[in-house]
Amino acid sequence: MVEDIELIRRFCNGDETGFDELVRRYQQRVYAVVYRLVRNPEDATELAQDVFVRAYRALPGFKHQSGFYTWLYRIAVNASFSFLKSRRGRRTADAGEQLDQEAMMNLPSADHPVRAFEQARQRKAIAAAVDALPNRQRLIFVMRQHQDLTNDEIASVLKCPVGTVKANYFFAVRNLRQRLKDWS
Repeated sequence: MVEDIELIRRFCNGDETGFDELVRRYQQRVYAVVYRLVRNPEDATELAQDVFVRAYRALPGFKHQSGFYTWLYRIAVNASFSFLKSRRGRRTADAGEQLDQEAMMNLPSADHPVRAFEQARQRKAIAAAVDALPNRQRLIFVMRQHQDLTNDEIASVLKCPVGTVKANYFFAVRNLRQRLKDWS
């Protein structure tokens, strides 16, 4: 497999196929990151495309101070934050009204319909609680829990101190516990 750095070099030397390969390599991961933040499939699709347009324009200036995906991830997070700020006060998806696509795929079989119903209700409650977190807490929680990033990696992406990441994660977990106390 060709390394990212080689694809970037090819793109910067005029070979568009280098960028095409980077898009193929990372489009699902970028969509997943954006979707977890904006919680709406149509908005996530549009934002993911915007992330790659921004990356296309900025790639010649890429300084290799971090890995390509870390750089792309930062663009995705910033684009998502900008989108969320522009829609402040309005949630892009009502987690209480629709099941997360992942939750739908993980529902148990119809052998236990009552259990399936309860688990679906619990997943809705969890999704609603995560969605209700302040943007920064939600972002850090998603990065830790769904993207499996370390505190150091999150700090690098967000360009903030590790202590800030730890504090926001702590408050996110505390807020979630409070919101979900009836589900214990």
